Amino acid sequence: MSKSYLLFLSSPSIPRHISAQQSRLLLNQHATHLQVGDSILLVQDQVEKTILPVVYTVEAQNRGTGALTLKRDEIYNQTIKLADIATIPSLQRYAVQNSTQQLTESDLTFVTKTMMGGGRMEERSLLNAIAAYIAERGYYFERETLDNYHICLKTRPFAILAGLSGTGKSKLSQLYAEALGHKKQYLRLPVSPNWYSDQALLGYFDTISGQYITEQAADFILKANQDSGNLYFLCLDEMNLAHVEHYFSQFLSAMEEDDPEERTVRLMGDNIYQRLEEKGSLQPTLQLPTNLFFTGTINVDETTKSISDKVIDRANTLEFFSVDLEKAPLPAEIPPSPLNISAYTWQSYVSTQRDTTFRPQLIEISKILNRADLGLGFRILHDIERYIANSKDLLEPIVAFDLQVKQRILPRVRGTETIKKNIDELHTFAHNNGLTRTANRLDEMKYRLQRDGYTSFWR
Repeated sequence: MSKSYLLFLSSPSIPRHISAQQSRLLLNQHATHLQVGDSILLVQDQVEKTILPVVYTVEAQNRGTGALTLKRDEIYNQTIKLADIATIPSLQRYAVQNSTQQLTESDLTFVTKTMMGGGRMEERSLLNAIAAYIAERGYYFERETLDNYHICLKTRPFAILAGLSGTGKSKLSQLYAEALGHKKQYLRLPVSPNWYSDQALLGYFDTISGQYITEQAADFILKANQDSGNLYFLCLDEMNLAHVEHYFSQFLSAMEEDDPEERTVRLMGDNIYQRLEEKGSLQPTLQLPTNLFFTGTINVDETTKSISDKVIDRANTLEFFSVDLEKAPLPAEIPPSPLNISAYTWQSYVSTQRDTTFRPQLIEISKILNRADLGLGFRILHDIERYIANSKDLLEPIVAFDLQVKQRILPRVRGTETIKKNIDELHTFAHNNGLTRTANRLDEMKYRLQRDGYTSFWR
């Protein structure tokens, strides 16, 4: 007869996130009393022991090595601390030792259904709840915009929101974080024109005091590393008031890595680190964890810097150029209650696979761009296919592809009359393939080319 257990393990034994594809997990735990079919809750050994919001079942066991093959059975909404269990008199016995413990069926039900907030919401229901929260706060965004932003964050942990001042760019990032229950894990940093290096984000070594002085962003990222159960959102407000490459280049390179463990930025050189090592100070590198997301808001006017391909190639660009004031709701008299969605639960919505359905169309677009020396690279190809995979059941496939051509490809298209033929070819392709959003933006670009002799994606 199958039983339920609380299994304690060290943090390196499990991934930093639980993706939709990680249905099986191999654990080298010598727990010979566990049987195939048993249910398991995993306790991650952090500063504060965290019970992950996932029930696994033992699918197989190697008696020789003690390795367990676990299959994900059910996901719940919230992580809980082992200390939280200690506050429940009937559960206190589970929090007093760091060894595998058997759970009664009623205790397992209480922990998952009550303390963890019940079964994970369907993704569409999650977005419905976020939209309702935003409306009750007195704001309105087109549903496609909200879904698009959500999918962008699932694809890459960096999105750019571009448009006119006051159209709700930073407010979208803030309300999205609040609606998920992570208001305290949201940081909005206004970018200053004098940000000439990443010291503005990471800090610097003070030669006088012999200490490394961290800035607010570095402290925020350190906190995210120590709190893997929560989502962290860093909004760089008006990020193109300074050259983005000057202060954000390390981050752009780090976020390009597919392996989350390789997403690191360097705080200091080895010589400085050796001087600080005896004091037990910071490590020389800072990891960008999978529960951390960056959103950059940009204005396109005479006070800002241009956005280079290095930045454009690594993010989706969403636009905010009009607000339908007639749809703006009044805020609710009673503030709405946010959801409580853990980072582990949010990551379970993420698809790490790529959907190659539109590969032939992307190859055709690439050929058109190559004739203007504007060809596509592997990074954009792979990110577009990740986006399409992550948009499943949220957007129609053709809509997802249309948004990606507009957001990931058109921002790279710019030039004088020499690219008129290429723009015409792209417009014909968009029209023939039902890409209405792309075609409409190309119409605008063609008009500016005729009027000014030069055109670009940016309005």
